Amino acid sequence: MAELVKEVMSTNIHCCSVEATIPEVAHIMVTYDVSAVIVLDANHHLAGIISRTDLVELRGFDEYWHGLNAGHVMKTDVITCAADLPIREASKMLVQNKIHRLVVVESDREGKALQPVGVISQTDIVRDMAASVTE
Repeated sequence: MAELVKEVMSTNIHCCSVEATIPEVAHIMVTYDVSAVIVLDANHHLAGIISRTDLVELRGFDEYWHGLNAGHVMKTDVITCAADLPIREASKMLVQNKIHRLVVVESDREGKALQPVGVISQTDIVRDMAASVTE
């Protein structure tokens, strides 16, 4: 079994800008069969995240969401981790925060802004556990 987040995280992340429309965000999710899209600011730093659940909740307000963009609906309190974090710690973070995924980030050159480099999800952790089965 893997020990570190970087060994199981997905590096094929799907992002949009804060200006992306809600239908554009939905299109990314459907096209790439992902359950969340990372929202980036103009400097390509982490600004937020939008999940499939967020979009389903919006759908209940048809008269309202058509004029919104990713910046309006994204969650900005994104829980992040580093690639060298032990998977055991990432698992604890997921459970304690009642979330399905962590955005894996690196700090920029100044050590301030966060650059998304991957995502580790509950599915990634379970897939790693299943891989330890020998036949």
